[in-house]
Amino acid sequence: MTPTTTLIVPPIRTVVATAVTAALVTLTSAGAHAAFFQLAENSPAGLGNAFAGGAAIAEDASTVWYNPAGLTRLNGTQFVVGGYFIKPSLEFDKTSANRATALGGGAISGGNGGDAGENAIVPNFYYAQRLNEGLTFGVGLNVPFGLATDYDDDWVGRYHANRSEIRTININPALGYKVSDALSLGAGISYQKIEAELTQAVDFGSLCALGGAPFAGCAAPGANDGSASVEADDDAWGFNLGTLWQAGEATRIGLAYRSKTKYTLKGTFDVTAPSALAASAGSAVGGIVDSGAQAHVTLPETLSLSAHHVLTPHWTVMGDITRTRWSRLPELRIDFDSSQTDAVTTLDLKDVNRYSVGVNYAPNSTWTYRAGVAIDQTPTPNEIARTPRLPDEDRLWLAFGFGYKSSDAVSFDVSYVYIKVDDAAINKSAGAPGGENFLRGSLVGNYEADTHILTGQVNWKF
Repeated sequence: MTPTTTLIVPPIRTVVATAVTAALVTLTSAGAHAAFFQLAENSPAGLGNAFAGGAAIAEDASTVWYNPAGLTRLNGTQFVVGGYFIKPSLEFDKTSANRATALGGGAISGGNGGDAGENAIVPNFYYAQRLNEGLTFGVGLNVPFGLATDYDDDWVGRYHANRSEIRTININPALGYKVSDALSLGAGISYQKIEAELTQAVDFGSLCALGGAPFAGCAAPGANDGSASVEADDDAWGFNLGTLWQAGEATRIGLAYRSKTKYTLKGTFDVTAPSALAASAGSAVGGIVDSGAQAHVTLPETLSLSAHHVLTPHWTVMGDITRTRWSRLPELRIDFDSSQTDAVTTLDLKDVNRYSVGVNYAPNSTWTYRAGVAIDQTPTPNEIARTPRLPDEDRLWLAFGFGYKSSDAVSFDVSYVYIKVDDAAINKSAGAPGGENFLRGSLVGNYEADTHILTGQVNWKF
């Protein structure tokens, strides 16, 4: 690989705008296992039911996340420690990829990018303690957004994305209050930290062509690649509310709300060029410097309605509908610290639902067997809005698991889920000069994706 050094050129304004915009898109879309950016994996036991009845089950301390009102169903003190091994697969099949007509057109070289999915281990931790007959405290530590996509460096869509990684951590203390034997209320606050790192290739041959008279070291478009990297982070506060109603001896209904969160994401970027080009260009290219950038982003609220019904002493059924208001994020607008104009990415996201149903079979007090199915809608409206950093589509969850109670104090849960993502078409047009994808070129093709998740948890009661 040719050594690289940093180069500053006038057309980098466009590269920086699109790179930082892509970074902020990834901060809201990198998750790969619930629709769009979310990671739903916040309870290993609940995963066995595809999270059906999540706001109504309240069988362990993870109810801090799903419905804090459920804390009132827990006695004494309880610890839950869980972890997930997540194995995603994401493969692209190119139809076409071409440079913009104003840059001479022509096909962009490169392969399909390999398997862009990346394995991950995701932990979570929950604690609950009964304070008195009516009040229970809980706290959760989990990862609501995360994972990464990583394409081969020379893939055909490298000007759109190479590596996209997001890391989050969420801390959520909460209280549950028992109003009566039939009704409980709950509330909590959340502190969340988000970090992201992204890379993409930069076509310096095209940048040279746009810079006016060519200078030494320039090459034809596609023959002189550099790179752009972006880092961004922020933290934010939110809250969650819940109510749990014992509708009868055998039926519970839960309603849970998790608030929107407002972020001011701040990022930095570096653009790197091939050394021969950077050395020969010198100060003649001049004038533009690396810059900071920020964007005000509101991530959506969710509302969950769940039911849990005991059919017989051995059989239980449950269901859930969760509504996510993704229309809170119609666009991303990036403000730069330098004098360049705002960069805007239109997302046109829509509000979506996740539907899940599940069943438990408990033949005795020691073993519980779980199964569940979920349909998870994508908020991405079409192939034009879809981003190669996360080519999201509707997905189907097929889950099962089991619980084993080794004593009154200790129990274990293991779950597995297979998530099949619908084939996702992408159709990015290069467009006219100054457009979002002008220097990146067009990208047309289809994605196939699925995910395997194996998870386990241990519960201690005191």
